[in-house]
Amino acid sequence: MNFNGDEFKMKIDLLIKNAKIIDGTSNPWYYGSLAVEGDEIVEVIRDNDPENLKKYEAAKIIDAQNKFLSPGFIDVHSHSDFVFFLDSDAQSKLRQGVTTEVIGNCGISGAPYNELSADQVKSFTYGFEAEWESPEEFLTALAAVEKTVNLTPLLGHGTLRAYVMGMDNREATSAELKKMQEILAQALDLGYRGMSTGLYFSPGNFADQSELIALAEVISSKNGVLTSHIRDEGVKSIGFINAVKEIIEIAEKAEVSLEISHLKAFGPDVWGSSREVLDLIEKARERGLEVTADQYPYLATGGLMASDVLPNEFLSNKSNQEAMTELKQESVRAELRDIVALNIKRRGGAENQIIANYPADHSLEGMTLKEIADSWDVEPVDALFKMLTEYLAGDWISRALNEDDVVNFMQYYASMVSSDGVSLSNSGVLASGNPHPRNYGSYTEVLSKYVRDKKILNLEEAVRKMTSLPAQKFNLKNRGLIEQNKIADLVIFDLDQIKSPTFSNPDFYPQGISAVIVNGKIAVLDSEYQEVKAGKLILS
Repeated sequence: MNFNGDEFKMKIDLLIKNAKIIDGTSNPWYYGSLAVEGDEIVEVIRDNDPENLKKYEAAKIIDAQNKFLSPGFIDVHSHSDFVFFLDSDAQSKLRQGVTTEVIGNCGISGAPYNELSADQVKSFTYGFEAEWESPEEFLTALAAVEKTVNLTPLLGHGTLRAYVMGMDNREATSAELKKMQEILAQALDLGYRGMSTGLYFSPGNFADQSELIALAEVISSKNGVLTSHIRDEGVKSIGFINAVKEIIEIAEKAEVSLEISHLKAFGPDVWGSSREVLDLIEKARERGLEVTADQYPYLATGGLMASDVLPNEFLSNKSNQEAMTELKQESVRAELRDIVALNIKRRGGAENQIIANYPADHSLEGMTLKEIADSWDVEPVDALFKMLTEYLAGDWISRALNEDDVVNFMQYYASMVSSDGVSLSNSGVLASGNPHPRNYGSYTEVLSKYVRDKKILNLEEAVRKMTSLPAQKFNLKNRGLIEQNKIADLVIFDLDQIKSPTFSNPDFYPQGISAVIVNGKIAVLDSEYQEVKAGKLILS
């Protein structure tokens, strides 16, 4: 304290005054100020009480000018496992208000890493070649690198399976299953939040229920979370409804907390099924299963071209290079042609498939599959075959969702907001491709489109889905709420001024996010990045 005339003043690092505080509980906003010292909120001052404000001597003062102040947004479904090793600025999540990312989703994680799992994670490495192998070595490397946001990891089941078994389409032996269980248990003891599955992708889709239950029981024993990109979100394999039933059954048998990842009804064949799916989830909750879901707020998805159209049976037991080589054979393409054409149709047709990232020919990025086929004077299925023979790990954007379903999932009380994206930058090595705007604007899209414009959610409920609900689900202690002694991960935004990226302009940083504070440090101020990397690796 400093003696100043007749008063003692408490020195603090930051004072945010004149804010409309949304505390993350879904309670109505109120006028107030925050005092921050180090990485903690030391006091919440109601009504900007001048007597309370006078007792602080702040190194930095932010006048919020009656903008909204909320906890930092927590992205529960991120794929930023590798990008901070390439560009530690990686601002796309930070600049939309995200202060914490849960990485390692869809069964794809930074570790365990070897020559068998390298193909499985390739689409999210952005060309980075890892030098670690074990989950512990990955955590050591991740802790050492500078980060703009906090990261907390999941272990990917697909990566784990590929590390132990490669891409084999078969049941795990008892020895292989035991090894997977041991690696998972070690990861959980190191502080991983749980395990993710990508049952839609190879090799995750080769696992039977007994394998998944055995691994989920390990998670349950360590009080972790099972997250799942379910086996089918449309009609590609077992069907959307059956896939939801399957993952609920696995979670109930293992008695594990379940998060259904990026919940959506994919493709015209399953549009209108959201009510039935939510009824399945709610009935499971009534039976005592702790099941929640997350969702990104768009009518178009992002996916991997090969996994989206090629049959699982074709991809099994093959590396990317082996699959590309086989696809060059006319007899193989002829055998696959009908099912690949059908899968393109199920996704809304060639005119609704937009190439996002295709390193073999960046000039194709941003074009639809139909435009490419027309320019080559071939059928869309043949254009896609040609592309896959040159690069199998490309990804695209598919306009394949229905807004009624999106809204139904969004309004469900046990669903939260996510991006299914990556921390990118709109310049440098992480700026390539034609990215889905979710990487830059999932949270501002909810605030601008579904809160302000369409009034689908009220503001306080939307913020709860971005803050305290994710923190509760993933046991992120001391985050997700504006309260005394909580960590100062904070966002100041002007709801009226928010402008989010679009599909035609997907990689611009949103407008209306005035300030972002990460662990008490000002990372964005007056909507400008401050070259501050205060993110931490958060382990349970």
